[in-house]
Formats: sequence, C-alpha cells, structure tokens
Amino acid sequence: MLPTFLTVIYSPPTPSHGCRHPLPPNLLSGGPSLNFTLNSPRGGGDRRYLLHLPSHFSASNKRPVPMVIVIHAFGQTTASVEEMTGFSEEGEGEGETDVGVVVVYPEGVNNVWLGDPGAHNLTTLDDRPFISDLLTHLTSTLCLDTSCIYATGFSNGGGLAALLACYPPTASRIAAFAGVSAAYYTKQSLGYSLFEPEACDTGGRKTMPFLDVHGEKDMVIAYDGDNSNFDVDGNGVPDPDTLPINSWLNDWGTVVLRDGGDGIVRGSWTCRGWEDVVVGYRVRGLGHGWPSTVKLDEVWEGFRLGPQGWNASRVLMKWFWRWSLGSLTSEGP
Repeated sequence: MLPTFLTVIYSPPTPSHGCRHPLPPNLLSGGPSLNFTLNSPRGGGDRRYLLHLPSHFSASNKRPVPMVIVIHAFGQTTASVEEMTGFSEEGEGEGETDVGVVVVYPEGVNNVWLGDPGAHNLTTLDDRPFISDLLTHLTSTLCLDTSCIYATGFSNGGGLAALLACYPPTASRIAAFAGVSAAYYTKQSLGYSLFEPEACDTGGRKTMPFLDVHGEKDMVIAYDGDNSNFDVDGNGVPDPDTLPINSWLNDWGTVVLRDGGDGIVRGSWTCRGWEDVVVGYRVRGLGHGWPSTVKLDEVWEGFRLGPQGWNASRVLMKWFWRWSLGSLTSEGP
C-alpha cells in the first residue's frame, strides 16, 4: 500500500481576477475538454492548449477552484496525455476538494518541449514564458484559486515541470511540481546547463515542493541516468544521458526517510522544517510510463511494461493538496 499524506496545510482560497467574468463560449462545467489558442509573444507566438472544467465548476464563474497543469511527453498529444493520466476524471471533486479541479494541457511546438536534446534549445525558444502567459490568461478568464495551482508532466513534460520551478515567473505562481518518468538531461547531453543547480533560479523562493515518480526498469530515461545502452530512435546512436534521479532529488533538500512496500521505495526530503517537501518514488517493475490501473494503447503500454496496481495521478493529487502558496510564505509549519 502506498504511503499517504495525512497533513493538509490549509490556506484560504485566493480568488483570481477572472472570477465572475463570463466563461468562454462553448466551455461548460463537466463538458468535453476543448482546444484553445493563445498568443504568447515571448513563448513562440500562437500556442495551443486543451482545457477541462470539472462538473462542479461554477457556471457563473464565481467560486475559486484549484488548477493542475499537465504537460505531455516528447511527441505526445494533449488528448493522449489527458487519457493516459486521467487527470480530468481525477479532478472531478471527489475526496480532497468538493469544488473539483480545472485541468489544462498545454501543447508544445511540434509536440516537443524545452529540455530534450531533440527539441529547440534555450536560445531558439523557451517554453516557460508560454506557460507563464497561459497562467496569466487563465487566471484572468476563470475563477481560480491562485494559491493552489500545480504543475506535473510525463517524460519530456516532467522535465519542463521541473524547469518551471526554476523560472521566477512560474516559480512564484505554482505551489508544487511533479514529474513522472521525467527527463532531466545533463549539460553534456544538451550542450548547456539547464537541469543542474547552477541553472535553477527560484526567484528567491525558499521552499519548492517537488514529487518524482520513476521506474527502475525505465528503458528511455534510466533511473541511474546512464542511457548508453538505449537506442529508442533506432538510429544506432546511444541515447543521451540524464541526471541520476536520486542525485537530482538530493539537490532539493535533506533526505529523512526511506521505506519500501508493494514494489515501491519511497524517499522523503525535508526543507526548512517542512516534511515531504521533496518525495521520490522508485517503482520496481515500472518501465517508461505513467502508473495506473488502466491499460493504455499498445505503444505506451509497451514502454510502461504493463498496468500498475495504483494510480499516480491520485497520489499526486493528494500530495498537491498539502501545499498552497499561502502556507509556504511562512518559515515553516
């Protein structure tokens, strides 16, 4: 059985400027997810995103709700990551919040994000300003709780989620971050430093919650970072190395607990008196994929090495609810 997070750090909702504004046309509470386009001058021009409102979202747009940003993998579509993660269903308001959760799925240019050796580099296109512009747009359009905005991603998208924690315009507005089978490439692989501590600028923020889920049998992004035996593209060239997961997590805080059960080894790090600020799940038997009990399509299931006995999205949701920007402004619990 997975460890649960029992302590919820409460902070009153902080309504966004979008509260009481008319909802965009055709966007209905509990309705189908819809695609939208946003012009982001600093983030590459016209950018697309998929948006889902929970069933309990106020039709008059006056009750602030949390929001989760879910970022797709290299080459993946927003519809695919929505189906894979189940966040739109998970955010319907059962359990921790009775108001539900808005879920937004941003789309990378050519379905790729900053931080992958095969993507645009930092001098060509930085995706982080797009996410910042998207936050500004959605908080001015929807009634959101701006103290409870979260970001997570899969693979290349998990790498971008980590980069959002190291970019002041997003680090200051997102309460907690998570990566699943995330790719944190070395400066040798990228040609410049992006995921190392020297490249991380939190804008002065001291406590940065982060949760990482990674499989021991990941054949795309190895847990120890050595991808030299992998050739995912089939081009005869070894895949570029990534940062070892445990070493990368150790840069965020001081480890205080490790335990195992049901094929999962859990590491917990503390920071400035807060427990579970950084959490790592090393999952035995998991390949490159998003843990869930639901069978995926053939390609993603092949990478994942089969369904798991638990749902990562549910674990992430429970952990997200521990954190709000309001609670993290203090020095400690």
